[in-house]
Amino acid sequence: MTQTNDLSPPDDWSLPEQRLWTAFRRGAQLDLEGPSPVTGSPGNEYWGLERIIRAEVIAHLLMHGPPQLPGSPARLILKGARVSGWLDVGCGELESFLFLGCAFDRTLNLSDANTQFIGFTDCLLPGLNAERVTCSGPMFLDGSRVLGPIHLGDAEIGGDLVLKNATIDAGEAKLAIRLNGTHVASDLNLHGANITGWVRMDSARIDGDLLLTGARLAAPGNWALAAPALVVGGSIIGSTGVQVTGGVLLAGATIGDSVLLDRLEVSRPLETALSFDHCRVAMRFRSDDARIRGAVQLHHMVVGCNISLKRSIISDLKKDDDAIRADHLEVEGSALFNDVDLASSLYMHGARIACNLMIVRAKLSASDKRSALDANGANIGNSFSAANCTSDGAVTLTAIHIDGNADFYNATISNGSATALDLRRAVIKGSLATTGSFVATGSVQLTNAAVGVNLRMTDAKLTNPRGIALGASGLQLTGDLIADRCTVEGLIDLAGSLLDGDLRFVDATLNGLSADESSRGTVVDAKGEWRGLALRCTGARIAGDIDLRGAQLKRGLVMDSVTVGRTVRLECTHLATDGPLALRADGLTAGTLVLRPALQPVHAFSLASASVQELADGATSWPAAAPINISGFNYERLDSDLSAAERLMWLKRATPTYASGPYEELAACLDLAGQDDDARTIRLASIRRAHQSKNLMIRLWGSLQDAVIGYGYAPGRALAVFALLLMGAGLWFTFGAPDCLPTSPGLCPVKADEHPTWDPWLYSLDLLIPLVDLGHEKAWDPLGVSKLVTMVLVMSGWVLATTVIAAASRTLRRA
Repeated sequence: MTQTNDLSPPDDWSLPEQRLWTAFRRGAQLDLEGPSPVTGSPGNEYWGLERIIRAEVIAHLLMHGPPQLPGSPARLILKGARVSGWLDVGCGELESFLFLGCAFDRTLNLSDANTQFIGFTDCLLPGLNAERVTCSGPMFLDGSRVLGPIHLGDAEIGGDLVLKNATIDAGEAKLAIRLNGTHVASDLNLHGANITGWVRMDSARIDGDLLLTGARLAAPGNWALAAPALVVGGSIIGSTGVQVTGGVLLAGATIGDSVLLDRLEVSRPLETALSFDHCRVAMRFRSDDARIRGAVQLHHMVVGCNISLKRSIISDLKKDDDAIRADHLEVEGSALFNDVDLASSLYMHGARIACNLMIVRAKLSASDKRSALDANGANIGNSFSAANCTSDGAVTLTAIHIDGNADFYNATISNGSATALDLRRAVIKGSLATTGSFVATGSVQLTNAAVGVNLRMTDAKLTNPRGIALGASGLQLTGDLIADRCTVEGLIDLAGSLLDGDLRFVDATLNGLSADESSRGTVVDAKGEWRGLALRCTGARIAGDIDLRGAQLKRGLVMDSVTVGRTVRLECTHLATDGPLALRADGLTAGTLVLRPALQPVHAFSLASASVQELADGATSWPAAAPINISGFNYERLDSDLSAAERLMWLKRATPTYASGPYEELAACLDLAGQDDDARTIRLASIRRAHQSKNLMIRLWGSLQDAVIGYGYAPGRALAVFALLLMGAGLWFTFGAPDCLPTSPGLCPVKADEHPTWDPWLYSLDLLIPLVDLGHEKAWDPLGVSKLVTMVLVMSGWVLATTVIAAASRTLRRA
């Protein structure tokens, strides 16, 4: 290169090169008016010599150019030129430069160079090597077409790095852009960029925003964008849709503001398509309306405000992969998955959501017995809602902690005969609602759960006909359990539950579990009998009412050892039509038992050892033929239209083997109500049955007592018999007995000189009263018929005395 002085271009430079020299000194643009290298594919013949600049000329100007004219900036601006040769300015100290619509023959080398401004706008480049380049201002590649990789590893960009509307095509299986370790002091702008090949940003740092709106990235089967440990001081923005063929990896990234990727399209079938594992986002993460073919990973992600994937569709998953794996996700706001359509599980084990978790109208699914939604051990700071959600697979919320309400209104959960909704050991401080058209195919498990307000299951439908449909043993509920009009196929198990309010199944249909059902080798019920039952709440404590008004129970109702603070209402209730028993409430304790079913029960009743303050029943309350067990049943008041005779029939059916307790309980209740006559009738019937249950001699003795004094309950009869015997004997000894001597009327004395004056009435009275000696019985010696009359009187006296003493002793024992 020949040069005369620093102020004139070298003599061997072409005319356009000399023009560039002059423009450089003035800091002005040189426009050679070449064709656009990016809108077509012009060959060399279209450029012409008048538009060709040698690369060595540009290198000379950038590194050793002439001084600028006074007042002119040091910069090179070239437009519409073809740059021939290899532009190599590596390690150089460069003046600022901007190429507009230029075409380069070979890959440029800017590695380790230092400059203030780099610009390639609407240019055609075979590639760019700019490793460790330092640019104190922005760097532009906007609108350019790059046919090879761009290497910017460990670069230092003091302003924006702009690839807006650029096309980079390095081949699908090759590296397209390398920004590993690069620092961009402002925004990285990929708006509208079309990139074929991998984009790597490992440990890159962007102080502003990462702009992806309208970008298209393609690296099928690979990571189209891989930026592990990326640091973005602002936001990642792709608000009008980003299309990615391949995966997006931002594991361990730190985002200073938000991630906004609405209408994101990512396609990496059967692999992980989107990975934000261990990523930290200071504000929002939003990817609404996304279409993702492949799995989404949010493992241990931290979001400072809301995370939202509303209306997103995730499909084309490998077997056993979760659609969204968000275990131990931490969100300081709400997690919004409304209207998502997931081809596999939403896995949120151990997640912590400070506000709400919403999966309203979501479509969830699972395969191979996995849960469609698994948030076991999660912590929700406010409410959880799966209203109108459809889940083809289990919803597992074991040991979840929800500070607000949990809502499954109109949700549908299907999991065959396995667990459909698992809330075992869950803590819900608000209400739990499975209302509306809620349907669970499989069991709903609330074992040892705690609900702070109400559990509402109104109009719900639970179906698990071969096992437990609702398992809530050990449930702790501060409010009411309201399941009005619900339909349940399978057992409802509330054993050992604790309710501070009411238990209501008004107008419910409870079909229960068949008495012939097999456990199929599994432990169905560790607490006792489970077959043939519709509802069991053994050992439960319910502070309010148990209300089954209008309910239809196809199989048995068991309330053994249940404590009810107020009333058990079985009014217009249809009790079991199938199974061995209709009602078993052994050991029940309640204020009032209202037992007025819609139809007379046909299966067994048992209230053994139950205790209620008031029993309200009627003529159709008790089975007509099936067994009744009321041994030890205690009640203080009766509200009934049954007569004493009907009560006796009830007691007889209830005690096929005589027991005095039920009779005495009924009599005591009648005493308390002032129905003394009915109480005596009941007690008399009890004594009669007691004697009838013994051997022949006791039965005869009992019959005699009954005939004479009604077992002490007919004292008038005893007095009448006594008077009749006294009258008959007195008349006999006055008029019928022969005198001893014509001059001495009456019986002959035993001792002629020692006897009282004959008095037939005192003699008869002395014979009838065996325990009192009036001095007449032993003074006279009856003969003949009088002897027989005397024997009858003595025996009758003893019988009367014995029966009176027996009756008196029973009276004293009752007292």
